[in-house]
Amino acid sequence: MKAQLLPRDKWPGKFLGSLVFEDRKAPLGVSQAEGKEFMAIAEEENFHGQYKKTILLRSDKGRQRLLLVGLGKKKEFEPDRVRVAVAKFIKLAGEMKIAEFGLLIPDPKSIPIRGPNCIPRFITAAVQGAVLAGYRYTEHRKNRPEDPEPPELLGLLFSTGKAITPTVRKAAAQAGAVAEAVCYTRDLVNEPPSQKAPEMVAELATWLAKRGRVKVEVMRKKQLIQMGMNCILRVGAGSHEPPCLVHLTYKPKRRSKKTVCIIGKGVTFDSGGLSLKPSASMDTMKCDMAGAATVLGLFKLLGELDLPVTVHGLAPLAENLPGGSAQKPGDVIRAYNGKTIEVLNTDAEGRLILADALAYGSKLEPDLMIDMATLTGACVVALGDEYSALLGTDRKTINRLIELGKEQGEFFWQLPLPERYRSHIKSKVADIKNIGKPRIAGTIVAGLFLQEFVDKKVPWVHIDIAGPAFTKEDWDYTRTGGTGVPLRTLAAFLSTI
Repeated sequence: MKAQLLPRDKWPGKFLGSLVFEDRKAPLGVSQAEGKEFMAIAEEENFHGQYKKTILLRSDKGRQRLLLVGLGKKKEFEPDRVRVAVAKFIKLAGEMKIAEFGLLIPDPKSIPIRGPNCIPRFITAAVQGAVLAGYRYTEHRKNRPEDPEPPELLGLLFSTGKAITPTVRKAAAQAGAVAEAVCYTRDLVNEPPSQKAPEMVAELATWLAKRGRVKVEVMRKKQLIQMGMNCILRVGAGSHEPPCLVHLTYKPKRRSKKTVCIIGKGVTFDSGGLSLKPSASMDTMKCDMAGAATVLGLFKLLGELDLPVTVHGLAPLAENLPGGSAQKPGDVIRAYNGKTIEVLNTDAEGRLILADALAYGSKLEPDLMIDMATLTGACVVALGDEYSALLGTDRKTINRLIELGKEQGEFFWQLPLPERYRSHIKSKVADIKNIGKPRIAGTIVAGLFLQEFVDKKVPWVHIDIAGPAFTKEDWDYTRTGGTGVPLRTLAAFLSTI
């Protein structure tokens, strides 16, 4: 979908869209006189700007049509409502096979977004809502006549050409780049598992290399053995597809303010290993590499932007299958940092590959380390399928991620890392074990396990995305399948660090 910024009087299309606050006299971007006429007609159909409610009206003697979407009460407004509302436009336009759709951009004073950048932030949400709602994964099936067709062109229509400033154009371009990176991440998650074995994902990562900006190194089995990356090796031992570790590095053109290490779990398919999952629990396990997919999506984005931070991306990749050489319950593994782990459940494998990656990342001496993983079913039980859990040692970053996530429509909730629970992973035969007490504090215990592999000098945050990384039903601007969470929040965080 292409976005084009134009004055309203230059728009050739027949379809316009406007957002409406509940019980307001006129839609946004429409004059008071014109707006009163529209609202009078809309109210006859019981449309008052209720959140997510829509209505289609005719204007200019039928030559043009105006689609209204409600934003709800003004006092309840959040920027993500713009994303949701524009997604409504795109879905309806897709169902109606509308090739060109124009969105009326409001006057800055009419939207309750604080700060001087209210219109760029509005544009950011609008463009992202449009691109994300228009996403389809149809790689392995033919198009059907009943399939919706998202608009090819989204017009962002301003009252005058003077309102289209360089700042606004930059916001639209960056929003499109972020949304495309999310769609790339969704594609990786949605791809069938046999077509994204560890080596295949590593090969995709090499395509992200960009001279002078993004460097990619792939550490394969032989090198992992030499380095002592035994956790990654043992998780992948049951598969004929060898594991690997991808290390991406982004360096800005200007002086770097900080160094951040982002790590994503990359179990390209998780059967549970010898601790085999029930069959009903396996049908979405292609999504168990969503953390690694987000790392690749983030570096696709970094190659297009110029952010003032150095970013290391680590993606430990392995298939967890119950082959003859698979790790067994009761095995003891020596991790990259020398700690030994008693494996009591081979389905608690994500924390194992992250252990090696976190220890390796610590040696890069970053100012901050963030890992993300579809790690625990306990997180879904605790927080549902739309919230990610945050645990870690850096409260400032945790608070910032929660704040940014709310604006991005990606939701987070902090859980504690209490020392008194560390006894849950105490082992009699090794330094620690990979599971805690049955059905008790599973997400917290997993966080405590990971902390064992983070250098105490490195600020660290763990994001458990087990709930929102993959959905079996459509959300507002997210189709069934991979969601791309939490890429948008990470991108916003890195751009404001």
